Amino acid sequence: MKTAAFVSLLLLSAAATPLLSGCAGEAQSKPAAEKPKTEAVPVEIAAVVQGDITARYAGTAVLEAEREAKVVSEIGGVVLSLGAEEGQLVRKGQVLARLDAERHGVLLRQAETELERLKHQDARNESLFQRQLIARNTYEQNKSDLATRKAEVDMARLSLSKCAVVAPFDGVITRRRVKQGQLLKVNEVAFEMADFGELKARLRVPERASAALKPGQLVDYQADALPGQTFAAEIERVSPVVDAASGTVDIVVAVDNSSGKLRPGLFSRLDVAYDNVAGAILIPKTALLSGDRDSSVFVVRDNKVQRVAVKLGYEAGRNVQVLQGLSPGADVVVAGQSALNEGSEVQALRANAPAETVARR
Repeated sequence: MKTAAFVSLLLLSAAATPLLSGCAGEAQSKPAAEKPKTEAVPVEIAAVVQGDITARYAGTAVLEAEREAKVVSEIGGVVLSLGAEEGQLVRKGQVLARLDAERHGVLLRQAETELERLKHQDARNESLFQRQLIARNTYEQNKSDLATRKAEVDMARLSLSKCAVVAPFDGVITRRRVKQGQLLKVNEVAFEMADFGELKARLRVPERASAALKPGQLVDYQADALPGQTFAAEIERVSPVVDAASGTVDIVVAVDNSSGKLRPGLFSRLDVAYDNVAGAILIPKTALLSGDRDSSVFVVRDNKVQRVAVKLGYEAGRNVQVLQGLSPGADVVVAGQSALNEGSEVQALRANAPAETVARR
């Protein structure tokens, strides 16, 4: 009886052993089957291309008149009349104001009368001296007095002419500082004027850009007050020295104002082309990795990314020139870099190739 029960137990154990081992094997193989697979990161890529690139410097300046003047009165006197108003175009030599000339006229007549007396005295002395009837020193003293009176007459005439304040050059009256009936002092400013025909803009350009700038180069000029209108402009002068503090060079741009629409003080925008590179290697600026101490990009090779350091040149709107590190035809990641690490597998979607070729500094 016991023997039969023992045999039955052995048979039951034998039957259960394969079943238990099978369950254990299934339990061991299940984790291996459920191991998660790495998914490719979706990114946007663009090809590295070649194209011409023009380096330009864009800056702002305030338009200035090359010739400006504060017109002063060289003598004092009461202003009798005004000959010009603010905004009026005047010509060189045109009378802007007249001062009371009565006193200076009297002084001139007095000097001329004394001069005539000395001329007659000189003629008389000449005859007497030839006959040795007067001393030489008397003769020479009269000659000296005559020369002095001639100078006094010339000075009186000059003072009388200065009673008219005149324009020193063709231009526009920008400010009138006197009123009719006002007592004008010597060297007091009566008018301010400027020549609107010769307008200039001064720019400070980086040292690198200045090396390629020369007088005569064309400049794109626009004034904010005149939107949509362009004016001819060109570089007139380039400073021969570099400002050590800012690392910039001063250039003077001459602006054509033959239309008469421009005036000093206008806020202006200028764009100067200073270099052109043919066959430059270009990538979108969005390909550059932010936060890098040195510039680098993610390059896609065999659906995996590799970080590559690059040396950059000119920027061109949405694009940037690569001087070293990439070759045309390579694919760079332009969107989705934040989810990538070195060697990450990616699923690439191609973006439009860069097309802009105008660089700015």
